[in-house]
Amino acid sequence: MRAQRAYDAWPVLPSVSPSLDGPLFGESTAAPVVASLLLPGLGQALDGRRWMASAFAALEVAGWWVALDGRRDGRRLRGEYRDFAWEVARGSPIPRVEGPFEYYERLTQWPRSGAFDADPSAPGIQPERAPDAFNGRQWRLAADIFLRGDLDASPIAPGYDSALEYYSDRAYPAELAWDWAGDSRSQQRFADVITASDDAFRRSSVAFGAVVANHLLSAIEVYVHRRLQRDAVDLSVTPGVGPIRGAGMLRIRLFH
Repeated sequence: MRAQRAYDAWPVLPSVSPSLDGPLFGESTAAPVVASLLLPGLGQALDGRRWMASAFAALEVAGWWVALDGRRDGRRLRGEYRDFAWEVARGSPIPRVEGPFEYYERLTQWPRSGAFDADPSAPGIQPERAPDAFNGRQWRLAADIFLRGDLDASPIAPGYDSALEYYSDRAYPAELAWDWAGDSRSQQRFADVITASDDAFRRSSVAFGAVVANHLLSAIEVYVHRRLQRDAVDLSVTPGVGPIRGAGMLRIRLFH
């Protein structure tokens, strides 16, 4: 009776018994292995194993569908949260400037950015000092590092230029300023859309990884079948227990 081992993840390349004779890839083995590597299920179809070929082909189609659907949802939700931030928190400035992803993450964490230059009428840059503003926090950090914590240090004080450079590199300018104006519900809604967008992109990445694994597994299965003259895997799907919400887990059993 053959032993059975169950895995809840994609398996590594199964070992081949050293007692088998012949090269690892003979002419009769190489073609279907390469075919399955390029198009999952094709090697199995060449062997006349229609069910196994259909299973790998179905996994390929499902993987690409989930990957592309997740990418489409992620882009749509990304546009939605950027539009929402621009209209609600940023005051719809023209021209519209978009920041990197970390910028939008900070919009979920801080009620406002504060001003970049707290007094435009004065010469030079007057850093924001409000502790509840993101820019104010950057000036506080700069003062702690270079000015011994003196937020009101004179511009001629030792270390002031370094502190101002630190602040200028990290604080957000006027075109990226935001203020939720105490509207925590809108800020939470914005955060929820970002989370949904992240989940969609993550779902796409996981599905794309599964597509790559499906190519490898199909090629491995053909190779083992050609060497051992029996099916190498048993494929089944357990619904509702996968790492992604609403997804199932593919269970793969290797037979030795």
